[in-house]
Amino acid sequence: MKKVLLIVASLLIGMQAHAQLAADGGYMHAFEQGNISYLGSSRGWDGFFVGGRYTIGLDNWVDGLGVAPGANVSFLWSRYANTVTGREIAINVPVHAVYSLDIMSDVKVKFLAGPTLQLGLVNNLVDRSNNSTTTYNMYKETALGAARTPFNLYLGLGAGIEVAQAIRVNVGFDFGLLNLTTGTNATLRRNILKIGVGYIF
Repeated sequence: MKKVLLIVASLLIGMQAHAQLAADGGYMHAFEQGNISYLGSSRGWDGFFVGGRYTIGLDNWVDGLGVAPGANVSFLWSRYANTVTGREIAINVPVHAVYSLDIMSDVKVKFLAGPTLQLGLVNNLVDRSNNSTTTYNMYKETALGAARTPFNLYLGLGAGIEVAQAIRVNVGFDFGLLNLTTGTNATLRRNILKIGVGYIF
């Protein structure tokens, strides 16, 4: 038992020695597809995210391999019609496997893959037609046909560059796996394109 504990402790110490904390943020564009629409067709969602991630190196197992759990908050806006806009705030928890490849001194190429769990906090439609303003909480609203679900699960792929163990630039695409509407026989799915920049502490 003592030997097992010593091995686990050694592995943890080795992981901590290769751990990196990074703050990151960037641009997001969400593509939605389905057979349901709210007050017209959305022209897509644009916005940004800000958060951080903790990359833990697993070089003791596979050279260049790591795991990067993180958390961020995303802010998105959309336009459904000339007088109808959408806004969303969500918490995202990505857990990515990371593989790093040295291409030259102080420059690494990184490949990322893994799931992201999303919890929506706010998703509103604001309708300013007919000389009035009406706000719909889309997590509760059924008057428009169906409500949205606040949970989503993405499977993401990405790649990036790390320079001087200080700056990271990543591009990624997340494929939404869950149906985002409660409507009967209705579907609404979302994919996300992300471009981010991070600073390693």
